[in-house]
Amino acid sequence: MIFASDLDQTLLYGTRFLADHTQPFQVVEVLDGAPISHMSDLAIHLLHEVHLQCLFVPVTTRTIEQYKRIAIFQNELVPRYAITSNGGHVLRDGQIDEQWSRQVRSKMINECAAIHDMLAGFARISHEQWVIRERMAEDLFFYSIIDREKMPVDELRDFEQWVTEQNWSMSIQGRKLYLVPQAVNKRDASLYVCALEQDDRMIAAGDSLLDMPLLEAARLAVVPPHGEIYQLRGHNDAVASFHFTQASGMSASEEILQTVLASLRQELRAR
Repeated sequence: MIFASDLDQTLLYGTRFLADHTQPFQVVEVLDGAPISHMSDLAIHLLHEVHLQCLFVPVTTRTIEQYKRIAIFQNELVPRYAITSNGGHVLRDGQIDEQWSRQVRSKMINECAAIHDMLAGFARISHEQWVIRERMAEDLFFYSIIDREKMPVDELRDFEQWVTEQNWSMSIQGRKLYLVPQAVNKRDASLYVCALEQDDRMIAAGDSLLDMPLLEAARLAVVPPHGEIYQLRGHNDAVASFHFTQASGMSASEEILQTVLASLRQELRAR
């Protein structure tokens, strides 16, 4: 079986989540000398158990450079595959799978509006009052650091509809607003790994709208009680079959991994 999981706010948590967690935890990412991502000791232990029993595949919107900052996946628990850049890249034993990258670029050109058209569209509603910084990620997608309290909600709602018509997706996660071509997605990259491994038994976890395609393709989808997907609960039939954890914060990652292990045990009993 394959466990394909989002990282930030699913398995990894930032400093703002620490106040709600009383169990021991470890720093798993440092930037400019400051700790920025954490996992509880229990979650790390459970993830090792999952890694031993199935193929664990980190699936993240982070760029390759940002993914490689996560020390645990470079030294302690090194996955055979990692999916970065929201599905734009598949890493096999730490190296870019060039065949997959070429497929993604081809689909972007043939199926989605050009990046410069999206940037021009965003520029029409962007303003320094609510957009703090703008970044291009590996020429695959675009994101902004924003002030959520000042963002123009009505304008963004109309803009999101236009974005969808261009075969792109918009997602707001914390202080980041993402604009991503639909050809760059976590589902297709994860299914590519499944095909390489000749195993279609996939469990997935995630919390944001960018995780939705991945979760919908999985046998079991596990979602923490925060983020964009949790906000859709009860209002969107697509999430009705998802398993929502009861715990929040870093405890949610522990419950996600316990749910995965229970599913793996059930799979073994069924054989």
